[in-house]
Amino acid sequence: MSEIAIVTDTVSYMPEEVSSKYNITQIPVHIIIDGKTNLENQLDLTEFYQKMPEWKEQDKLPSTSSPSPDDFVKTFRNLSSDYKSILYVGYSEHLGMAVKSALLAKEIAESELEDTKVEVLDSMSWGGAQMLVSIEAARAASKGATFSEVLELSKEVVNKVNQVMLSDNLYYLAKGGRIHKARPWADSKISNTVLLKLDASTQGQTTPVSRYRTKGEALKALFNLVQSSGTNSRLHIAINHADNLVEAEQLKERALSQFQCEEAFISNIGPLVTIHTGLGTRAFNWWYE
Repeated sequence: MSEIAIVTDTVSYMPEEVSSKYNITQIPVHIIIDGKTNLENQLDLTEFYQKMPEWKEQDKLPSTSSPSPDDFVKTFRNLSSDYKSILYVGYSEHLGMAVKSALLAKEIAESELEDTKVEVLDSMSWGGAQMLVSIEAARAASKGATFSEVLELSKEVVNKVNQVMLSDNLYYLAKGGRIHKARPWADSKISNTVLLKLDASTQGQTTPVSRYRTKGEALKALFNLVQSSGTNSRLHIAINHADNLVEAEQLKERALSQFQCEEAFISNIGPLVTIHTGLGTRAFNWWYE
């Protein structure tokens, strides 16, 4: 067994079979509904999707909170009995407090657990991009890489991974204050599909790429971005969707037909990001070897 534990959070939207295969621990974020705090991964996602239109209509969308420093300390403490080193790969610090909480927990854990080394890495993304970074870290650890090698490799993947979100409605991003430079588009009366980028190239901030009158035009632009971002080397992709499996499958099929794909994942967007992006959102995440 590796001496290195890989930790991420539920905003990676990593399927359980993937986290189990690579032995990756996921720390849940919190979703507050009607004053009650719930762990994101314990909510019924189908029911959550069904309630979103009602919450929007009533202007009573649930609120969210990142894992607390204590949540991280407890996780680090538990893992320290089996591992000498722990790497946490978190979602962009511009989207929440998880990375800052983990850094506070790192100081506490390392003072308490003298034989355990902890590192915190901002993936500058969320969802599939964050998941792809975590998977590569776990693969390297399982192959016997040192902790410093795992950390450096993970940083390299953070800088290689791309995330483009396709959104047909910027209402949720604007309401949550996470829209940054795309705010003028949220105020537009024009109906369109918007491409938004969020990864190391945007310093982890949601940044507008372009907007299109039709989904077909948007998809063509997306795959042009994928094509232009790499060479003929093998492609790793992860697709996220908020109750939009049909279009997620279409994205996967098109990617598999157009590129030399090493792997392709599809997973749902969970409550936290759905609250801030809305139903129907798709996210296409990729990196080239």
